[in-house]
Amino acid sequence: LEIEPDEIRLIIGIKEYWKEEFEKKTEFKNFKTKVPISEIEGNLINDLSEIGITKDKIILKEVGNNWRYLGKEFLISKQLELVFGDFIKLNEVIQVIDTKGIAYMRIGELKNKEITEYRKRVKIEALKAAKVKADYLLNSLGKQTGEIISIIELNNENTSVWIPQSGTSNTIMSASDDSGIDNLRKIKLKYEIKARFEIK
Repeated sequence: LEIEPDEIRLIIGIKEYWKEEFEKKTEFKNFKTKVPISEIEGNLINDLSEIGITKDKIILKEVGNNWRYLGKEFLISKQLELVFGDFIKLNEVIQVIDTKGIAYMRIGELKNKEITEYRKRVKIEALKAAKVKADYLLNSLGKQTGEIISIIELNNENTSVWIPQSGTSNTIMSASDDSGIDNLRKIKLKYEIKARFEIK
């Protein structure tokens, strides 16, 4: 079953960078003007405020860094999380933010508040499908399906949360290409049932 999410969590990673990175023909050894994390975060908050996302709607997930380039200062990073009710606002974010200082951006999680009911529905449909299959297989032998003996869920893991296939999959989203985002619009639920029936 594919269902529409009503909660989308966008993860944005920001990181200090050197101004010289964006100057042509400047070698790494000459990078010296660090843009502080406070400036990058402030610019991001200002960009987001333009589309109605206030500071109180931005969740700080992580901060820090555990390594640095030899002979250079630490480049501090932060991970922020934004929560939306639909993809319209997410598309606006992609269009409005300045990519300088943005290390990565990805969908963290897709949720639906009715997910428990949807899970039940998928499992019921799986069990019904097992009964139909048993019926036509046994009918081909002149037998009938009797009472249910056992029901086993073969895959009981959480399949409702969308997770990127790899570190690079769906992490870069272009404002001019919404096709990648459209592919994320559904939460996929899949359950397999092993059912045993009496044979009449």
